[in-house]
Amino acid sequence: MGCLNSKSAAEKTTPGAVGSGYHSQSNKRHNHREKKGIFSKANTLKEWTGSFDNDERAEKAESDANRAIQASAERFLRFILEGAERFFSSLPDSQAVKQVIALTFTNSCAEVTRTKFRLKLDVITALLTSLARELKLPLIEASVPQVEERAMDDGFSRILLAWFSNNPSYEKMISIIAGQAVLNTLYIRYVVNKCVSFEDILAYQFRWVSVNKAATEVFNRFTDGRESMTSEQLGKFLRDVQHSEATDRQALEKFKYRFGGGIHKYNFISYNGSVLTNNAIDPARTSDVWQDMTQSFTHYMVSCARIETEEDLKRATADGARALVLNINKAGNGKLMVGSCELQTILECVKANGFTTNTYPIILCLSPGTPMPIPVQDEVAKMINDTLESAVAEGLMFEGAMINDPMFSPGALRKKVLVMNHQDRLKPFIGFLVADMNKDGLGVRVTDVMEGTPASKGGVLKDDWLTHINGIPIQNKLHLRETLAQLKVGDEFTVRRENLNEIKVVVGGTIDPQDTTASASLSSITFFNYSNSTDPKPWDTERVPASSLVTTQLTRKDLLTHFAFCTVNSADTSTDLPDAEGTAASLGIQFVDVDNSERCLSWARGRFSDNGRCGYILKTDIDTAKSPELSFRIIGGPRLLNCSPLTSMNVTIHGAGVARTNGSQVSFTDCDQSTIAVVQMTFEANGMERTFTSAFCPALLRYGYRALPSVLSGEERASKKQIHGIYCFIK
Repeated sequence: MGCLNSKSAAEKTTPGAVGSGYHSQSNKRHNHREKKGIFSKANTLKEWTGSFDNDERAEKAESDANRAIQASAERFLRFILEGAERFFSSLPDSQAVKQVIALTFTNSCAEVTRTKFRLKLDVITALLTSLARELKLPLIEASVPQVEERAMDDGFSRILLAWFSNNPSYEKMISIIAGQAVLNTLYIRYVVNKCVSFEDILAYQFRWVSVNKAATEVFNRFTDGRESMTSEQLGKFLRDVQHSEATDRQALEKFKYRFGGGIHKYNFISYNGSVLTNNAIDPARTSDVWQDMTQSFTHYMVSCARIETEEDLKRATADGARALVLNINKAGNGKLMVGSCELQTILECVKANGFTTNTYPIILCLSPGTPMPIPVQDEVAKMINDTLESAVAEGLMFEGAMINDPMFSPGALRKKVLVMNHQDRLKPFIGFLVADMNKDGLGVRVTDVMEGTPASKGGVLKDDWLTHINGIPIQNKLHLRETLAQLKVGDEFTVRRENLNEIKVVVGGTIDPQDTTASASLSSITFFNYSNSTDPKPWDTERVPASSLVTTQLTRKDLLTHFAFCTVNSADTSTDLPDAEGTAASLGIQFVDVDNSERCLSWARGRFSDNGRCGYILKTDIDTAKSPELSFRIIGGPRLLNCSPLTSMNVTIHGAGVARTNGSQVSFTDCDQSTIAVVQMTFEANGMERTFTSAFCPALLRYGYRALPSVLSGEERASKKQIHGIYCFIK
């Protein structure tokens, strides 16, 4: 017992010691936590102090940045405001008109400064007031209290933005080149021959717009002779004369956000007489892509440009042509040439500039007339692959494509280059392997499906049990092979899976190595195939000679399922075929390859101005529907010729319809959506006659007083055309 008690006592003593040790550790931890808490508080205080320091530094940096931005804005505005005040004060108008002009200008200054320098409106108005008082600018100072956010005059804002872009150091004077660039922004065609100030730019602008006396008369008529136009008068003008469905609210918005909060004769005639702001050809159709771009490729007409020189290449790039016709030959020096232009130069241009402003696919139409020798084809294929690399799209004939394949559309092939070429013969190819079941009549089992093949695309999966083909029971592997052997590239067939629905597969193709009629390497990157097959597939492109346009049996309906390519030269016009371009377009031919004559280029410019000038026009059922009859009267020539009266006019109609001229008036009847009118107008100024050409679809004209865009005859082939407005009235 005693031993037990001793042991018990010992056990009781031991825990006591252990307990004592435990409490000691606990105290140490407690002390550690206290110390840690002290350090933590110290660190927190330090962090707070550091945070305050960081905040102060950030605020100081932000304040310094704001001061720097405001200083830049002040430098930008200083010479502008000073020059504007001096110019407005010199105008021969009443003080009230000068004040309205100053208001529209100050609103524009405030808005451009707000967007370019990211400053708040109250900061800008304070800056404007400060500068106006410092520089003694009474017109500007009086207009500042009426400044509204986002209110701006279209003409003034364009000039201010161009001045900002071409004068990065905000100097008082800018160079000749910079000054010309500012004028070109508003299509002001004066030639700058010295360094200019902002006051000089305003003088050019007001002199340019004031030439249009006819627009001034329109302004006076609708303001009842007053010096400014109200928003109510603007609304009445838009509705009654321009046939716009503008509500009073919309008229007020235009009053503020297009005229800068006031309408005087200068900004009215600038706005009403410019193709930039009052284009006779509907901007809703020409400025943005508005058609469905996901339909089958065969449903679109594509703008073609025949490349023969580097100048042609520059023009095609600027105009947004999407199909480049390249007649390739090998020169004596071993280089691949397209006319006088190297093929390598063309491919590099496509890679660098082809998709900067237009992302829809570019088509390289290689030697549509006669196939190139096979060694040349091999070189062309290597050059295309080496230069364009992954941008080259694989032809859908290799993986099997139906006409309604979602990838067979311009919208699905953005930033892709498609090759049109004479292709090798293709062998049918599907892309799956099968094995027999244990008994005939039960079908076959799929043992493998290769990726990117027609079978994979159709939805055939490994281990599928296929029981029927085209509704007929599959007996065995041999039976399936014999059935498939009867199919051709592009044919469709169905297979049924056990207890599942049918799936559709399109027979694809693979290059036949035994065919030596074309290059295998070039055939492997071909997307559109030149073909005269009696059973054309979606990618087949039928070549239609211009001489057969009158007698061809092709219809628009036929060309919904495959393509056609027609080469048209100005020399092809004859008594029997006076309008080859219009006839080809009416037939629904997708690729109309026109030469580089003035006649053909004018037609192409008018034809592809629709759909945002993207180079693709959707062929629809309403194309052949007759447009309402309309007429227009030429009021004055381009400002370049001081808006001189019309001397003579000639109208050519491409497609359906008739144009009748009577003096300065033209009437259009029986036109449709594919009709293109090419109008040549001659004006005389200072004893010299000059002719301007306008090309458009009559159905796209807008009613009212408008500016008809035109190009000086002889400039159609220029890479950068100067657009001139012809003032007219359309009804």
